[in-house]
Amino acid sequence: MVTARAGGLTRRKRRAMGAAQNDRMTLSKMMRSWPSPSLPRVAKILALGLAGLALAGCQTWPGQQPLTLAQKAGQMVMMGIDGTDAASPAVQQALAQIRAGQLGGVILFRNNITSPGQVRALNAALQAANPLPALPLLIALDQEGGLVQRLRASNGFEDTPAPEQVATSQTPEQAYATYRHMASMVKGAGFNFNLGPVVDLRCDPHDETHQPASAVIGVLGRSFADEPAVAERYATAFIRAHHDEGLLTALKHYPGHGLAHDDSHLGLVDVTDTAQSMELRPFRHLIRAGLADAVLTAHLVNRRIDPDWPITLSQKMIGPHLRERLHFGGVVVTDDMHMGAIQKYHGEREALVRAIQAGNDLLVYSNSTVAAREVPGFAPRYDMGQHVAALVQDAIARGELTPQQIEASWQRLARLRARLHPALPLAGNLPGGD
Repeated sequence: MVTARAGGLTRRKRRAMGAAQNDRMTLSKMMRSWPSPSLPRVAKILALGLAGLALAGCQTWPGQQPLTLAQKAGQMVMMGIDGTDAASPAVQQALAQIRAGQLGGVILFRNNITSPGQVRALNAALQAANPLPALPLLIALDQEGGLVQRLRASNGFEDTPAPEQVATSQTPEQAYATYRHMASMVKGAGFNFNLGPVVDLRCDPHDETHQPASAVIGVLGRSFADEPAVAERYATAFIRAHHDEGLLTALKHYPGHGLAHDDSHLGLVDVTDTAQSMELRPFRHLIRAGLADAVLTAHLVNRRIDPDWPITLSQKMIGPHLRERLHFGGVVVTDDMHMGAIQKYHGEREALVRAIQAGNDLLVYSNSTVAAREVPGFAPRYDMGQHVAALVQDAIARGELTPQQIEASWQRLARLRARLHPALPLAGNLPGGD
């Protein structure tokens, strides 16, 4: 059927865009009229979710063309870069992909940050290149406090205490103030997505010695507590503080890394004999409370669940458990795909295809030689958006992936990013998805 055109837009497209604009205006009026808690929280979340869908659904490419399948695949990539300013070659590659709609996010590390002014300028350049104004580019960092904080006194910011220190020395109300100050710092530096809080347990609460179990979680002070209920309270303070600054967060490391003994940066981590159901409690509680913007998966093997694949690449965990049992409809983020736990045992193409088949929406490639230090011959590449898109298209042609899988992930990502738009306040775990 041929549809009449006017000014380069079909009548159907203009009607859809007008409807979406009306939806946003209606939402704005609704929000101004909400004297909390005049409407149930679930009703607010539903309204916000519908408005997010309206923003996502009307988003088109310059020239009013919808995003292509290749572009949507590129939007599923969050890439690490080398350099501290827009003139750096790796940053230039990232900017070109962002402008072309082929890259959905960037993650920065300490080597990218030298001062507040410098990182603000870098992030502003990255965000300015984004051609999808209703869907801000995701600019992420790991800002947990303690040993894991990209913004710290040494690069001109302020130090934040480690999660364990916060939970043992502050009330949840005091922790909220601590994290509100940190979130303000994160926002002021131009970031909009903090990959935290860590909701892994420090150790088995039944262990009489109370020694931290994981060398990369509890030993480093990255966990709030041994008890799930305590972890939940302080994670709630962390998340609410970020939401009040307009930032997104991600629960990590699903389904629980706290009782694992090894380091997934270095290689395979087997939790078959150490994993406990109590490790899932913080994830379940925060998802039910509507506080889970995103969930970050761990590169762990539990042979009782899947004898062949780590959680990140397993079809037996994210869909059946996180989506269906915990009813999480938001964005699932991989831990760094360049870590030894993935790179040492799986080819790049195989890992990518398996990650998408498993149900991950946002694929993180740090390009970090530190994360991949146990991977022989590892070399960063800064065209990951384009590269992943090409691999995805090939996998679809071979019948390993479907366009519907890419579309489903894109819709979840679009809803998440729409919540960073000024018209939409944050309210976690919006409906939709699988």
